[in-house]
Amino acid sequence: MSQSSQQRLLALATVAIIALLGLTAFLIYNKVNLDKLVKKQNAELIEETRLKADLEKEYYSALSDLESMRGSNSELNAMIETQKSELKKQKEHIDVLLKSKSELEKAKQEISKLRSYVTEVEELRKQNAALQEDNMALMGERDELTIIVQEVQMTNEELAADKSNLTTEKDRLQAEKDVLAGKVNVASSVKVNEISAVGYRVKTSGKESDTKKANNIDGIKVCFNTTSNIITEAGTERFYLRIINPRGEVMAIEDLGSGSMMLGNSHESIRYTQYVEMDYENAVAPGCINWQPGIAFESGKYEVEIYNKGFMSGKAAFVLK
Repeated sequence: MSQSSQQRLLALATVAIIALLGLTAFLIYNKVNLDKLVKKQNAELIEETRLKADLEKEYYSALSDLESMRGSNSELNAMIETQKSELKKQKEHIDVLLKSKSELEKAKQEISKLRSYVTEVEELRKQNAALQEDNMALMGERDELTIIVQEVQMTNEELAADKSNLTTEKDRLQAEKDVLAGKVNVASSVKVNEISAVGYRVKTSGKESDTKKANNIDGIKVCFNTTSNIITEAGTERFYLRIINPRGEVMAIEDLGSGSMMLGNSHESIRYTQYVEMDYENAVAPGCINWQPGIAFESGKYEVEIYNKGFMSGKAAFVLK
């Protein structure tokens, strides 16, 4: 082989070697870049898988927590349903983000917000629980007040019953007192006897002369004797005289001392003609009442009644012709 041929062959070998080295370098460079791309894609795939797992975990954990807070409160249950619906929408939104490799970081941030749906319900649950406690406390106070009101009402009813019983007892005692007082008054009233009643006329000399002629008399004199009564205390006693004319009318003139008196046994008011006061010392004593009305007398039967302490002490009758 000639020298020129050897040189040409050497040149071709050199070019081939250089080309081979260049190809090798290019293949190595591509492999490095491909390895980097594969590593990046693997990392992204791993991150996507992890985020999907986190999404599923957070989503179902939030659902579970929401369901655990369900109870008898209609407002709270309605909010739970709303939050579950919003939670589902948010999950679907994150699923879309996870499909885009450029949105993985945003998806990660959105996953961290899933707990907020539970937090809102939890806050409402706490508020409702606090309100329920307040309501229970108020109900307890109301029950206590109801018991107090009932006790006060029972006390008032008992007091009213006691008052009624006391009033009834008071009335009974007063009635007994009145009866006893009436008995005492009856027992202590002073009886009279030897009652005499006569008509008289006044002579020109001023002396009185007894007469039975109705058209010829000026007045009527009633005399009597008191009886002894040891129950009656010594002192002044008042005796009321009633002169009843033939027509059954009590002769009474206010200006001459007539008036009204109360009967001791019935509290009935009756008219009297005149009264006289006597010093009584539990012994027989005479007394007289002189009735001179200055009017004409009519003929017929007259009755006289004498009272002491509201009870009749004695009575008599006389006739004027």
